[in-house]
Amino acid sequence: MNPSAPPTEVITAEAHVLVPEASRVASRPGLLRVMARDRTAMVGLVIVSTLSLAAVLAPLLSSHDPNAVDVARRFLPPSSEFPLGTDHLGRDVFARLLFGARVSISSALVATAGITAVGVLLGMVAGYLGGVVDTAISRVVDIMLALPTLLTALAVTAILGPGLDNVVVGIVIAAWPSYCRIVRGAVLAEREKDYVEAARAAGASSTRILRRHLLPNVVGPVVVMTTLELGITLLAISALSFLGLGVTPPTAEWGAMLSEGRTYLARASNMMLFPGAAIFLMVLGFNLLGDGLRDVLDPRTVHGAAWAAPRRRARRRRWHDVTGGDQALSPGQGRD
Repeated sequence: MNPSAPPTEVITAEAHVLVPEASRVASRPGLLRVMARDRTAMVGLVIVSTLSLAAVLAPLLSSHDPNAVDVARRFLPPSSEFPLGTDHLGRDVFARLLFGARVSISSALVATAGITAVGVLLGMVAGYLGGVVDTAISRVVDIMLALPTLLTALAVTAILGPGLDNVVVGIVIAAWPSYCRIVRGAVLAEREKDYVEAARAAGASSTRILRRHLLPNVVGPVVVMTTLELGITLLAISALSFLGLGVTPPTAEWGAMLSEGRTYLARASNMMLFPGAAIFLMVLGFNLLGDGLRDVLDPRTVHGAAWAAPRRRARRRRWHDVTGGDQALSPGQGRD
């Protein structure tokens, strides 16, 4: 035995950390190429990118103030000056749609990020620690999942008071349990595998094991869930704003615009038609993108297998370089 060689456990633990990080960086172009061949993912990506870009470029795409009131121009039909017409206060519907996209999309992103952070953190803690901690978190998850998500968010928002910030908090509180349950199950399946035991033997702390070993193995399902959750969150925020619990007037937001337009549906259908179409397209884009990512990241599908095979080969080559060919592949490394 070579005295200069590090212990086997250290090699195994560190190799598992280094190999996935290097292979993820090397395989990103492969992922993009596979996604480019998936029509579902590309259609969703085009829809989401187009609407998001329009929101970012709102001041350049419209010269009108979205909150400027001019009662002399009430209910104007679409024209060159007002592409989507005006509302009951003479405000430009197109400008309000663009600036409302900023509020709707950004709030959906913030809420989904909060849901993901809370769900993944509690799920990993429950799955890794087990025992009393796991039992306590699991019982809370069971109770939360027994309640309708939208009604729970509505109740929390009603308690906290109207406002977009409170809407986001209510949605985060109502929606994190589904993430927690999925991540907990994934961590339970991974924590007893050899590479985790090797990391423990090498002296790695629980925080390091969770962050560097277990998290990369559960990130795939989380990415897909997050993409799909964006559409659901956007619908929930729009619904609560429609009920008057979201933004306060005169701030433009898609759900609030729907609420304003319902009174004038017969006279000015454009006030509801265009915000409703924007919500529909954005949710459709998120769903299509999430379905495409699920097909690409799932190794059981044709696209997923096409992307996963080069990653497995790269991992095996790097594992061979680190161990000199003497060590068996860890469960996370995979074989062709």
